[in-house]
Amino acid sequence: MSQTIELITDRLRLVPPEITDGQDITAQINSTEDIARNIFNIPWPYTVADAENWLSVCHEGWENRTSFRFAVKDKDTGQFMGMIGLHPDTAHQKAEVGYWLGKDFHGFGYATEALKTVIQFGFENLTLNKIFATHFAHNPASGKVLQKGGMKHEGFLKQEYRHREIFQDVHRYGILRNEWKDIMH
Repeated sequence: MSQTIELITDRLRLVPPEITDGQDITAQINSTEDIARNIFNIPWPYTVADAENWLSVCHEGWENRTSFRFAVKDKDTGQFMGMIGLHPDTAHQKAEVGYWLGKDFHGFGYATEALKTVIQFGFENLTLNKIFATHFAHNPASGKVLQKGGMKHEGFLKQEYRHREIFQDVHRYGILRNEWKDIMH
């Protein structure tokens, strides 16, 4: 990558993932089948080869500025916890955000902390107008993270995506730049 971006919070360090994160990614995804159940395109079980292929996609996204995926790590220990990323649609100045954390990191506010920081990055560094996210209806905990991150429920979409051979309903959340500015000030 031509430029390394590092986002720091009170407890977390968000950095572009490195090839050395492959085993940690594999271990965290395999910590619970819920990650593969709740995220598109994650096979179960997940292999180191899957991680290596995905890390190549991450690197390409950073190089081409088509996606900005961050490894979520403990600020003090450097322990890998999960991933969060923005996937911009530059023609419309919006981006979709997606995230996952290993099961041992659920329930501590890490996902919300990472989400708020990536939203800030999107509005300040990528000059986005809107950031949105969807979550499967069977995963209401993700909706709570989105709400705590300042996003508002925009709608319920019936059978929006086919995942694991089943048409899935999703909730969509979003936040606009001017809404985020009001929250921040």
